[in-house]
Amino acid sequence: MALVAQFMLATKLILILSGLATITIIPNFDKISTMVSDRLRGGPVDDTRPNIVIFFADDMGWGDVGANNPEIEDTPNIDKLASNGMRFTDFHSGAAVCTPSRASLMTARLGLRTGAYGMFNIGSYGGLPLNETTMAETFKSAGYKTALIGKWHLGVHGRHHPSYRGFDYYFGTPSSNDAGCVDFPGIDLPLQDSCLRGSGSNTSTWYWNVTHSRLSNGLVLFENKKILEQPVNLWGLNGRYGAKASSFIEESVKEKTPFLLYMAFNHMHVPLAFDDKFANTSKIGAFGDTLRELDHTVGSVVETLQKNGASNNTLVWFTSDNGPWEMKCYYAGSTGPFTGSWQKNKGGGGSSSKKTVWEGGHRVPGIAYWPGKISAGVSDALLTQMDIFPTIAAVAGVKMPSSRKFDGIDISKLLLEEADVKHEILYHPNSGGDPAGQYGQIDAIRYGDYKAVYVTGGQPECDGTIGPVESHYPPLLFNLKDDPAESTPLDPSAAEHRAVLQKIATEFLLIYEDIRTDNTTVANYTSSFFAGPCCDTRHVCCRCDNTQ
Repeated sequence: MALVAQFMLATKLILILSGLATITIIPNFDKISTMVSDRLRGGPVDDTRPNIVIFFADDMGWGDVGANNPEIEDTPNIDKLASNGMRFTDFHSGAAVCTPSRASLMTARLGLRTGAYGMFNIGSYGGLPLNETTMAETFKSAGYKTALIGKWHLGVHGRHHPSYRGFDYYFGTPSSNDAGCVDFPGIDLPLQDSCLRGSGSNTSTWYWNVTHSRLSNGLVLFENKKILEQPVNLWGLNGRYGAKASSFIEESVKEKTPFLLYMAFNHMHVPLAFDDKFANTSKIGAFGDTLRELDHTVGSVVETLQKNGASNNTLVWFTSDNGPWEMKCYYAGSTGPFTGSWQKNKGGGGSSSKKTVWEGGHRVPGIAYWPGKISAGVSDALLTQMDIFPTIAAVAGVKMPSSRKFDGIDISKLLLEEADVKHEILYHPNSGGDPAGQYGQIDAIRYGDYKAVYVTGGQPECDGTIGPVESHYPPLLFNLKDDPAESTPLDPSAAEHRAVLQKIATEFLLIYEDIRTDNTTVANYTSSFFAGPCCDTRHVCCRCDNTQ
């Protein structure tokens, strides 16, 4: 043992003297010492802590999963997870649009705390603020192997890149499918232009992004910090994600290292693109074909877990960043019964899904699957994606970041013991920005079966109609148990309305006071076309191919 102690002391001294003391190996030095000690004695080194897989779809509505909506026939693998795991019917994203939703998943905190309440674009100088700690950083520091495969959307400039945010391996796009041009555009409304070809300065051949009304280069595919392709071929991308995920699982199992795999699909965000073998396989057209490919990839990754003997020691989650993007018409998904009817019939029309505080914007599919650990069933508990981080930390025995408050809670007892664990209150932030108010502000509050809506309107529906932005004081108050479509607010003069509103008004004040006294951060939203990732400035749209 004296030899072991001397070896470990020498190793630690070398790390410190070589300037590597800031690497996350140091906080876990005792754990590493024990493992090295075991190796020197020929003892066991297996780490049997559970693996974590998080499937995170993009713009997938509550009603796009067959387990929630019997009309959908395109998700047999996801439905199998639901039937053999726990399906949540009242599960919510932390925001109703890409960036703040993903930030809340990574941190278990609302955007008003992290500063990530608005959208980062491909040319953003900032990203999720660096003093916010991601779940990947937390698990990596605890000895887990970590990977992000898919869409990031929390900044790639400088240290905001996922390779610096706790991920040992990264293969994916910085943001959505429509964040840059491609050679073979996917299916969208309006259809995007393809990238220009030829040589010459990219600054003189800018590509105008129709959807976002800004300059863009070719859509980037990263592998770690290296630009692998620009522009990427969207039509084969999802299959490559599946292959990379399976390889990561196989390597981790072989190394006997617990892993965290965050698989953030570009599906179902437009432009839609899929492998030829899925073309015309769905009754609902291109959206269904894309949905089938996503489902197939989920099934293949779960099969990899099973083939490698890891399934019984892996907690799997499936959910989506927000609801469907209604302005994309038949290329958008379904909110199920959560149609936001008041907006349609009394609020002047407009969207009641993505970017809004209507249920269709943030109520999303939610499934937890862990063979032998989670009993098959359905839970109506009020939950949020921000619960995932505290929950996986609890089951893995990993300590949550210190010196900050969290909006997510540990629901492991609900998963493993079917205990009565849920939120009494949920806060729904504005996710539309101008003209629908200020990004991040609390525009709706959930209290049990009741929901108070303070701001409506401002987002376009399929035909382009945009309802006027309206502030409501007192708020529109709905009983979602009786009225999931949010069609008829309670009468403000009714005793039920007054009693519930008093509690909600108190909670409204308390959340802002709680945030005011928290360790909050401010994000940098400045951006420039020239700050976007560019593989080769000598070619139009930064074209390159480093796959060989």
